[in-house]
Amino acid sequence: MKLIFNNIFNSIKKFFDNELAKIITILVVMWLFGAIGILVLESKNQPDFNSLKNTLWWTIVTMTTVGYGDMSPQGDYSRLFATFLMLTGIGISGLFTSTMSSIFVTKKIREGRGLETVKTKNHIVICGYNPNLEMILDFIIKSYNNEFPIVLVNDLSEDKINSILSKYSKIEIKFVKGDHSRENILEKANVLNSKSVMVLTDDADINGDQKTILSTLTLKNINSNLRVIAQVSNRENITHLRRANVDEIIINDKFETFMTASHILDPGVPQALHQLIDENSIHKFQSKSISKDFIGKTFDELSKSLRDQYGWIAIGLFLEEEKMGLSDFLSADTSSLDAFIEKKMKEAGHSFKQESKLSVVMNPKSDYLIKKGERVIIIP
Repeated sequence: MKLIFNNIFNSIKKFFDNELAKIITILVVMWLFGAIGILVLESKNQPDFNSLKNTLWWTIVTMTTVGYGDMSPQGDYSRLFATFLMLTGIGISGLFTSTMSSIFVTKKIREGRGLETVKTKNHIVICGYNPNLEMILDFIIKSYNNEFPIVLVNDLSEDKINSILSKYSKIEIKFVKGDHSRENILEKANVLNSKSVMVLTDDADINGDQKTILSTLTLKNINSNLRVIAQVSNRENITHLRRANVDEIIINDKFETFMTASHILDPGVPQALHQLIDENSIHKFQSKSISKDFIGKTFDELSKSLRDQYGWIAIGLFLEEEKMGLSDFLSADTSSLDAFIEKKMKEAGHSFKQESKLSVVMNPKSDYLIKKGERVIIIP
């Protein structure tokens, strides 16, 4: 019984620790006090004041708008009491309004500083920062037509992040400030309910790849089914990311190196690739669902149909399929980092079972048979 009373007392104390709760309580008490007071003073003099329903109405309009004039007390004491309610009501109403404004302003300031917990769902989370961030934002925005909200998680200065948020003010971008390898920071970004998470490597940080690996581990610890795309600068760290069960890996310098070499060795190829990946190009790569009528038919039949009907060129297929589990990767390496990864994943309760991965088949043979669940990659 004592425990029950303690819980009730703590709940009441917690309620009244809130400034807004105090003001609302005072407002309600004054409302009831005014209604009962005028009922006692005027019920014998005027029939309009002989019910609590009427006096409650009169009290609230008197406290907030100094009355509508539909009901007016006649007695001297009643009018004095009404004056008291008017003055008190103006003060309490003003206090309530200023408190509400303060709450909203404080919340807005905290959001701008990245201190608020994100409630958004089905959003794209981008952890970390490098010079490619704005290019990635532009691509996501133009490719998905603002379909998915974006949440940025990084340690950028207030001026820098405000500059980014100002540039993209027309779309829904939220910001969480902090170390994206820490679980509590990622939880503030609501990664559990996100569509996917991209982890960018910090070019200026010599340990940028290690932080990317640790962030990937933390994300998979929060939700093993979370889709994580990670970026690294050093190819030697790809193996470690795979052991962390990352879904996709981006090599920071791989594309730039290829494009530079292609300009010299294969003129025309870089220009063609730019058209295929440019968000403004009408010929950029796209993926399309395949009609169930083509399941079991050949890739050649599908390709011809798409070409004849829409003018599209089918260049490949992809399917989400089962791939090797973590144990298949971990068994071949005994480095301290591998042991750390294995330990953390086991502590998180993962059994190293197989996970779903995307399997891409480029330029399939003409007699390749379309499978259920496959999608086609096309050039419009």
